[in-house]
Amino acid sequence: MQNSAWPLLGVALTAAAAQPAAAQDCLYILTRLNGAVTVVDRSSDQVVVTIALPNCPQPQCQPTGLALSSDSMRAYVPRLDSGNVNVLDPLNNTVLDSVPVGSAPSAVALTPDGSKAFVANLASDSVSVIDTSSNSVVDTITVGNQPRAVAVTPDGATVLVCNGGDSSVSVIRTADDTVTKTIDVGSQPAGVAVTPDGAHAYVSNGNGSSVSVIDIANLTATGTITVGHSPRGIALTPNGAAAYVTNVLDGTVSIIDTAAGTAGNPIGVDNGPVAVTITDDGATAYVANLASDTISVIDTATRGVTSIAGRGSPFDLALGSCPSVTSTCVGDCSGDGHVLVNELITGVNIALGNQPVSTCPAFDADHSGMVEINELIAAVNNALNGCPA
Repeated sequence: MQNSAWPLLGVALTAAAAQPAAAQDCLYILTRLNGAVTVVDRSSDQVVVTIALPNCPQPQCQPTGLALSSDSMRAYVPRLDSGNVNVLDPLNNTVLDSVPVGSAPSAVALTPDGSKAFVANLASDSVSVIDTSSNSVVDTITVGNQPRAVAVTPDGATVLVCNGGDSSVSVIRTADDTVTKTIDVGSQPAGVAVTPDGAHAYVSNGNGSSVSVIDIANLTATGTITVGHSPRGIALTPNGAAAYVTNVLDGTVSIIDTAAGTAGNPIGVDNGPVAVTITDDGATAYVANLASDTISVIDTATRGVTSIAGRGSPFDLALGSCPSVTSTCVGDCSGDGHVLVNELITGVNIALGNQPVSTCPAFDADHSGMVEINELIAAVNNALNGCPA
């Protein structure tokens, strides 16, 4: 299989040093099939809310990564199809902005304090730097060929960019947004994650079966570790003792013992695993299986695996706070306690696919990411009889 069939994902975030980390009671899932971020309550496996991405028709729409701020107040989604990064407010189920960046943005990572987002642009061989306070691009950095993944060190001083086209990692100094070194790694690097202590980075080499290890202090590649076929996503346990690596073509996850520098027998998951994230307590790993529309849930202590179905081509994952969903009057877009004719027209347009659900989330009563006939009927009844008290 050609690597181009598997566009690459954004990497797991490190918790922000200057902000308290949010509770991880919800799993955020970037779903390619419906062009949305679906938020699932981890305790019940129920969808809390679905945030539709703007102007995201299928099958043209290609969201390629998900970076969630440590307080869960902002989510950043690069769009390979549009050259934009969508900025979401997950806690209020709204789309705040779309930021133009380079050509074919493929991945995004935030600095620990959340002040900047670094976006890898696959087709323009560059990294765009977004000032998150203004949602504007403040710098563009030339890197290697076809940058596909990006990570920021826990101290926020260094950005690592995987260049799939020339099998290298560009090292960016965040103080002045300058590339200070280029490190050769394995063939077509596809994912990167940094240990919690900032000492090492692990790079998945997508065209093969290996992970390269980078010594960050010396900015050198110190060796490779054999894993499964076509490794992609990487996540570190909170204590840095293990790195979980998704192997796309094997349908497995390899677990690297970082002290020993070896990977044992892989864990079987579903087809096409592309992303992985691990809870702050290290107890659970979640794996996005793009080809089987499922999420695999791994108990890290027992290596037991369960599966959550019906997740719409999951492509990237993050952990954060659950949005607070308040009851609304179905169809009341303005929140004034009344459903008007123009609001009913909006609901019909959303149901037909002419407008995104984010235009009026009040129509999406079951938070499914779409407006169905029963929800339109409920809105009509509210227009005729008034909103429930």
